[in-house]
Amino acid sequence: MLNIIWNKKSIKDEFGEKGAQKLKNAFNSVKGEIFDTTPYLVSEIVANSKKDSSFLIIGGDHLFPFYKAENPTRDGDENVWTDNFYASTDDDPLLPERAIGRLPDGGDLDFLIEKIHSIHYPENDEIRRDETFGLSAAVWVESSRNVYRVISKRKLLASPPESTHSIGIDGRTDMFYFNLHGSDKTNKWYGQGNGKYPIALAPENIPELGKAIVFTEACYGAYTIQKSISDSIALTFLKKGVRYFVGSTTIAYGPPVPPPTEADLIGTLFFKEIVKGEKVGNALLNAKVKFFKEMIDNQGFLDGNDRKTLLQFVLYGNPEGRLI
Repeated sequence: MLNIIWNKKSIKDEFGEKGAQKLKNAFNSVKGEIFDTTPYLVSEIVANSKKDSSFLIIGGDHLFPFYKAENPTRDGDENVWTDNFYASTDDDPLLPERAIGRLPDGGDLDFLIEKIHSIHYPENDEIRRDETFGLSAAVWVESSRNVYRVISKRKLLASPPESTHSIGIDGRTDMFYFNLHGSDKTNKWYGQGNGKYPIALAPENIPELGKAIVFTEACYGAYTIQKSISDSIALTFLKKGVRYFVGSTTIAYGPPVPPPTEADLIGTLFFKEIVKGEKVGNALLNAKVKFFKEMIDNQGFLDGNDRKTLLQFVLYGNPEGRLI
């Protein structure tokens, strides 16, 4: 069962009384329970929910803030923004216990309402995988192929030689996989090879799309804090019609060659769940649980990068949707 989580006060503060009412009216098109609540009370709602319940947070960080987890590794990130905490029944944000997604707003109320109206239950929100698209930094192609082949037999593109000037995305594409460099400062993703870092993907490369899934390993691939739609590839994908976007809110890690670990492993496990027909929210939830078990089995512990990987990957979109 889908549960909608929102905070009317923050919506009213941002968009006014009329804006809050418009948003509330949009919920009439959604099958599910609606909770007007604060971040402090979500865990109580989750604890009282059934195990097959899923949760959808309405709004970006300024409307319903991400949980700021302490960064478990040493890099440029002070914190890790995560929604795991809101899907847990205890105070540990490392592993969620319920499927959870979020609809960011990009500072645009009409965009947010449009995304709410696009929410349907699985029977109306299924997508196919007839068309796929994969793009990796050239230095990571060997490991990226392992992830991409879970969903496709097509050739994985590499950057370089590919760049924003050469790639063409078919508007009929149903599933996307990216393993590129990202940044919290720009709205572009980058390749790497032969000492070059070409711009591999920019918002202008993204055509109008139908129902589709995106999984990206790019650093800050899902970083939307204080971003408008045009400032973010993630938000642009959602604006162009993508229903489900999974990415990292912070610096992500992955190996240059197999076997898969860190972001590669989360991506592999997520896609395996998706192609089995699992709901998108459950696919990410199950991927995190299996990641935890696999790393414990393989090395006996979770290092800082492993813990960060579990925290940083978030879903933008309805957790109840699925692939057919």
